[in-house]
Order: sequence, then C-alpha cells, then structure tokens
Amino acid sequence: MRRLVDGQGTEWSIDILFASYGTYYLVFNAAGGGEVRKLAIAADSQREAAAALAAMDEPALISALGDSTGFDDTSALGF
Repeated sequence: MRRLVDGQGTEWSIDILFASYGTYYLVFNAAGGGEVRKLAIAADSQREAAAALAAMDEPALISALGDSTGFDDTSALGF
C-alpha cells in the first residue's frame, strides 16, 4: 500500500485490486471514508502489479489519481 496527499490536501491510500478477466486496478481510498476511485493497470500478476505500484513516484501517483474513475463507474467492457 502507498499513501499520497493530493493538491487539495486529501490523503489517499493506494492499493492493488484483482478484478474479473485478469484485470488489476490501483484503488485510491480517500481518508475518512471519502471517495473511492480506480484505475486499471497493465500487469500479468499480483506481484507485477505490486511492483508497478512500488515503482511509481509521487508525480506518477498524482497522474494516476487524475486518470482514475469512480469505483462504481464501468468501462465499455463492463468493468
């Protein structure tokens, strides 16, 4: 798990979620039970997904948060 404070001062915890069809997500959870967001990442295993998260610097995490969607939003593929 990683932690990030965005430009508005919101603290986010970031973790990996394995979903259907071999998809891995970064899951962003705002502190205090706030917003939850997700971003699909390219990974073939839990280990690879965890390594990708560990390798991300703060600007990459901020960018990923900006690219993320609401947790309940679905893509054209239905997930």
